[in-house]
Amino acid sequence: MAYRSMVFVACVVSALAWFACQTRTDGKNTYLFEGPIMGTTFKVTVVAENLEPSELQRLQQLIEDKLEEINQKMSHYREDSELSRFNRSDDQEPFVVSPETFEVFRSANEISLLTGGAFDVTVAPLIDLWGFGPEAIRGTLPSEEGISRARDRTGHQKLVLDAGSHSIRKLDPLVRCDLSAIAPGYAVDRVAQALAGEGFRDYLVEVGGEVRTAGMNDAGNAWRIGIERPVPGERVIQRIVPLSGMAMSTSGGYRSFYEREGVRYSHTIDPHTGRPVTHNLASVTVVDALCARADGLATGLLVLGPEEGYTLAVEHDLAVLFIVAEGDGFRERATPAFEVLQKGVE
Repeated sequence: MAYRSMVFVACVVSALAWFACQTRTDGKNTYLFEGPIMGTTFKVTVVAENLEPSELQRLQQLIEDKLEEINQKMSHYREDSELSRFNRSDDQEPFVVSPETFEVFRSANEISLLTGGAFDVTVAPLIDLWGFGPEAIRGTLPSEEGISRARDRTGHQKLVLDAGSHSIRKLDPLVRCDLSAIAPGYAVDRVAQALAGEGFRDYLVEVGGEVRTAGMNDAGNAWRIGIERPVPGERVIQRIVPLSGMAMSTSGGYRSFYEREGVRYSHTIDPHTGRPVTHNLASVTVVDALCARADGLATGLLVLGPEEGYTLAVEHDLAVLFIVAEGDGFRERATPAFEVLQKGVE
């Protein structure tokens, strides 16, 4: 599965920045809150009537608190997080977690079932083995024996979830989980929900590239979100997607990879083979009401590849844009739901 090492694990820096852009004709201003998150950034844009400095400070704290809450619970870099304590436990008794962490595991399990295991949060041993995780060591390539051992420790079916007690039980004590392909999207959802709860109706929340929108931008139009052309070392826009009231996530193997003897090894690991994917699907963009779901689906569909992934997306009426590498260029392949959605907001 695609692994995002620097998206959500962080101690949020307390000094967010805000500013008011040009006032709209309806009297509203645009306020931007942004800051670093352990190697990546977050940006929260709010369009609202004039906000006093005290309100800006309170909004800053609200954003910080929501992001830090997810970090404290689901970071696999923090030894004291719920996820890290769960991973260290070799007890096969139910492990009680917070409602938030349970919700992420529940969503992950639904996506695992939908994608036939292409998305799987128990893939952590394989991510480390291939040199992309917090315990990774990059040197020689993994041996067949090492891959086999790591695969034996994975499988979403080795987790038993109990909604009544908010507990997770390991059927294999060696199971370890990595939530980095779904928790960032969930963090975006939590911030968006907090803003809505405060009465804001026009905003964009972005954490490490995961996006959720509501209402309209400062021009009174749908928010315009760029999808990058999947070329290593470049920052070029492939397509602009108008969004209003929806979330969007893109997964691709063109940012995090390494090469050995002329062969590129992507951070996108297929749980079925235990190896980085080798197909020509360069990136997958999913639009959904929830950013957590878009986040996980983008990874699962990327693992499945250009044909199987597209077929599954169409079958389940998912709004997805596939960008496939062909020769020296790329070919876009959008699902019908993606095309209908985009026409509806343009």
